[in-house]
Amino acid sequence: MPARAFVMALCGLLGGCGAGSMAASEDANVASSLQYDGVACRQLIAERDALAARYGLPQDARPAFAAAPAGFGTVIPDARSADRRAADQAAGQVDAMNRSLIRRGCIPKPKAG
Repeated sequence: MPARAFVMALCGLLGGCGAGSMAASEDANVASSLQYDGVACRQLIAERDALAARYGLPQDARPAFAAAPAGFGTVIPDARSADRRAADQAAGQVDAMNRSLIRRGCIPKPKAG
């Protein structure tokens, strides 16, 4: 019976870990590009460049994901600094802006390589 109680307690503790986890925080940085489709190309390029410059990011920034062991990303707490979280979120927005610009033909698609 003590083993069963231990397992139940462990499940209860781990059940609440997903909300503040590294995986959940990183997933939230991925933005939809559709929200930028109504913005004129020149204006969106200017907004993208300003956002990238504010956080010291390249114009082709993309959201980054930590290399957590499989299945543990939801239980590893997000220990990034507030500045790092803001920069990672900005990288997701820059990527979404770029996807909108590419889809609408405002900028060329980057070469794979």
